[in-house]
Amino acid sequence: MIPYIEIPAYKIGPIPLDPWGTLVCIGFVVGLEMARARGIKTGLQVQDVVDGIVAIVLSGFVIGHVVHVVAYHPEQLKTDGIMAILRVWAGFSSMGGFLGAVVGAAVFYGLVRKRPFLPHADAVMYGLPFGWTFGRLGCFSAHDHIGKPSTSFLAVRFPGGPRFDLGLLEALWTMGICAAFLLAARSPRRPGFFLALWCAMYAPARFGLDFLRNTDLKTADVRWLGLTPAQYGCILMAGAGVALAFHLRRPLTGPAAPISPDPSSPPEGTA
Repeated sequence: MIPYIEIPAYKIGPIPLDPWGTLVCIGFVVGLEMARARGIKTGLQVQDVVDGIVAIVLSGFVIGHVVHVVAYHPEQLKTDGIMAILRVWAGFSSMGGFLGAVVGAAVFYGLVRKRPFLPHADAVMYGLPFGWTFGRLGCFSAHDHIGKPSTSFLAVRFPGGPRFDLGLLEALWTMGICAAFLLAARSPRRPGFFLALWCAMYAPARFGLDFLRNTDLKTADVRWLGLTPAQYGCILMAGAGVALAFHLRRPLTGPAAPISPDPSSPPEGTA
C-alpha cells in the first residue's frame, strides 16, 4: 500500500510554489518539447507548433473551467452568477480541457494561422501524454481526486483509511500511453494517427477509472444518470477516435501530408 504524503508549498524568494503547480508547469514544458521534436521530425515549422500549443492550452484552460462550473458545480451559477465563469483559475475539468483544446486547435490552425489541421494537431497530440503524466502526478501530490476505499496495493493510506487516488492511477496509465507513443513513432504514421491512438487508449481507461471515484465524501463528483460528466466526455472521445480511425484507413487521394520519415529509405536523388 502506498503511504500518504503531503508536500507543503515552498517559496523561491517572495514567490510561493506548490507541488501541483510545479508539476503542471514541468508537464507543459515537457509536452511542448516532445511536440516540438515531433513537428521537426514530420517537417512542420516549429513556430506553428509552439504557437499552436500556447493557443490550445489557453483555450483548454478557459473552456475546461466553464465545463467545471456548468457540468460539475451548476449551483455556483446561482450563488455567484457570471463570476463563477470568470474565475477561470477556480476549478478545471479535464474533459472540458480536451474540448477546449479541440476548439483552440480548430480556431488557431483554421482561422488565425491557416495550416493543414491533422499534421499540426497530431504533432501537438504527440506531446500530450508526456505532459499529462506530470499533471496527474501533480493531482496525486495534492490528493484532489480521492477514490473509493480499497485494500489494493495501489491504494493510498489516507488519514481516514486506505483509498484509491485517481491522480496516481491515471498517471500510471498515461505512462503506458507514453511508451506506446514512443514505440509507434519509430515507424512512419499518417497525420491523425496519434490523435486516434490517444482516444483509443485514454477514453476507455478513464471511463473505467471514474467508477473508482468516491461516492461517500462531500467532495464526490456529481453524477448524471449514474455517470460522471467525464464519462460522457469519454464516450464522445471514443466516438471521435473511431471516426478518425476510419478516416485514416482511406487511401490518400491528394498530395500526402507530412508523415514521419522512414529512416530506412534512401534520400531523394540516391539509388
